[in-house]
Amino acid sequence: MAVRHGVENLIRRGNIFYWRPRIPAAFIHCRPGSRLSLSLHCSDHKKAQIIGRKLNTRLAELKLNSKETMSKLQLQKLFEHERDKELERLDDINIMARRNGRGGDVEEMELDLEAGWAYQLLAKFGTRVDLSLENDCAGLTYLLNNGVPALHVDAIRANYRGELTVARSPGFEDGIRRLIYQFEIDDTAANRQRAMSKIFEGRAAALLDIEERHELVDKSRSEFTGGGRAVTRNAEVTEAEPPPPDSDPSPPSSIVERPSASALTAGPRDPQIAHLDLTPRSAAGKQATLKASDAGQRVVAVSDFEQECDKLIANMGKEWTAETARDAKALVRMFQSVLAEHGIEHSGQIEQYHIGLLRQHFNDIPTDWGRSSRMRVMSAPELRAKGQEMRRAAEASGTKPKVGLAAATIRKHFGNLSHFLKHLKGHGFEIEEWTFEGLRPRKPKAGDIRQQQYKPKPQDIVPIFSSPVYVGSQDHMRGRRRKPGTQVFHDSLYFLPILLTYLGPRRKEFAGLHVDDIAKDEDGYVIILQTNDTRRLKTTQSRRLLPLPDELVRLGFIEYVQAIKKLGYVQLFPDLFSDKTDNDPGNRFYDTFVPVMQAALGKNMWSRAIHALRHGMADTLKQAGVSTEVIDDISGRLSEGSETNTRYTNPAGLPLMREALKHYPVITAGIERKPLQLLPWVENRQPPPWAREGKK
Repeated sequence: MAVRHGVENLIRRGNIFYWRPRIPAAFIHCRPGSRLSLSLHCSDHKKAQIIGRKLNTRLAELKLNSKETMSKLQLQKLFEHERDKELERLDDINIMARRNGRGGDVEEMELDLEAGWAYQLLAKFGTRVDLSLENDCAGLTYLLNNGVPALHVDAIRANYRGELTVARSPGFEDGIRRLIYQFEIDDTAANRQRAMSKIFEGRAAALLDIEERHELVDKSRSEFTGGGRAVTRNAEVTEAEPPPPDSDPSPPSSIVERPSASALTAGPRDPQIAHLDLTPRSAAGKQATLKASDAGQRVVAVSDFEQECDKLIANMGKEWTAETARDAKALVRMFQSVLAEHGIEHSGQIEQYHIGLLRQHFNDIPTDWGRSSRMRVMSAPELRAKGQEMRRAAEASGTKPKVGLAAATIRKHFGNLSHFLKHLKGHGFEIEEWTFEGLRPRKPKAGDIRQQQYKPKPQDIVPIFSSPVYVGSQDHMRGRRRKPGTQVFHDSLYFLPILLTYLGPRRKEFAGLHVDDIAKDEDGYVIILQTNDTRRLKTTQSRRLLPLPDELVRLGFIEYVQAIKKLGYVQLFPDLFSDKTDNDPGNRFYDTFVPVMQAALGKNMWSRAIHALRHGMADTLKQAGVSTEVIDDISGRLSEGSETNTRYTNPAGLPLMREALKHYPVITAGIERKPLQLLPWVENRQPPPWAREGKK
């Protein structure tokens, strides 16, 4: 039982003294009525009284001396923080715009400028006035005086009203309070107003700084920058004195990764019992982590998780493909945002509870969030809000909302999270014991897995080979290739579907073939599947020799290989590769072939269209009596369960494979062989017409 003593807030439990005061109401980040609880680690009564009185004095000072004005340096740091975070977000959006072929689009630049001037209005006029931007409105005069074209005022008005609504929302000011608290700024009404202005100024400065971000845009095409007018950037502030050498102007690690107005509304959960840390707080974000002597182990800031993920990817080396590394980094960013949303600053504060929060987060975000460059840069609260918006829209239209990740995707994410947390723990960082039991979706049973993928029969596939690609099309361009005509072109779209049907490979395996991967033995032509500069193979057993189907020889595949090699190409299907980006040839083939399948099959189109061909080949051979071990050797898999198959024998040889593949019926006999005709830009060694600027 606790025993009170003469000094206020001092109690004894057993032989140990504790200091346990009520938290003053002025400390807004603590729940009203909660208490601090601090063990004094001593049992001596007089010593405890001395410590208790000092703590009471310090608490009174903290309560009374909290009305200082923001310094110029604090304002500068807050402005720079908001500007830099906005620039990072805009750079991510710009990179994805370039990937989607909009890197030089003038509309992308104008969208940034319109949003920037909306923020500039909020910074200059505040949030207590309503600017109509019409007639004699001071805001309209301000825009026109700064060279903003009148035609863009309507768009700026829409941006301004949207951001004004957010800025007036109940949670926005709470977000401002938390932000200035992290920057060591005293919480006063004046300081909150100054901070709000600097936040809007920082975002405006980032959006209006277009020179480097939109360097590919022809600025003479926009009224914003054409006709000798230049964008005036009034959001700059006078350069402050450099901070002392031991300070770091970067924001603390607990700041939400993307500090937009909606992200500011999500605050940390307040504990029932707060523990007072009387050590001076550093303004440096990366110094916010505890020292090893304080925590017992080292900790890593949440803001540094991406750097640690890069180290993990480097450690995994060739064990991880580029796709696996990308998925792992996406998961870490998502986990980072969820932790920041709940006030977690470093690894030592992560609990099992937070892994549960991540699991619930998976249920509430758009299913295809990873395919959208705009959604990929959203914070955790914004993603969930988007998911809720999609649910409401689906309910209104009577459709099924595309919200919530699939069970297999969640299992993959938890696998990557396990790798990451083990990486942190292995490097000596403090991580609580965790479990995924009760969170990870169960692995599908073997019977369920068998039913997941449709296995097309040969007769299901036949209509594909009656499409204009094989009979005759209007032209070589993508859209006209699917329309009936007289021309037949020989490229990946012509040969790869036949290879996928008869041999059942993974699409990237064959899309990334080189001309030297086609050889000949005493019995016929051979495809050599091996790692090359274009792509790696998925597993060790993926490295194999496959017989070339006779139908490919009949349709002129060997002449095609010789023509491509004579032109000096390294890749067997150069139409799948860009000279401007390191694109995935398998994805490029998917984009061109799936519309052809859809047009040929219509309502009979199956899901996971190209991968289903791999399942269909295996199923057809099995129904014809071919052993599953031989089918797996053809497909590049390893049949387990038999010591003889895995340890004592080599993969099936070419003669056995040729004999097995004879059981797949010839379904391309109706294709008439045409004279070899390459795509014009391939034959002339010109860049592909579909290529777009991006990272090489």
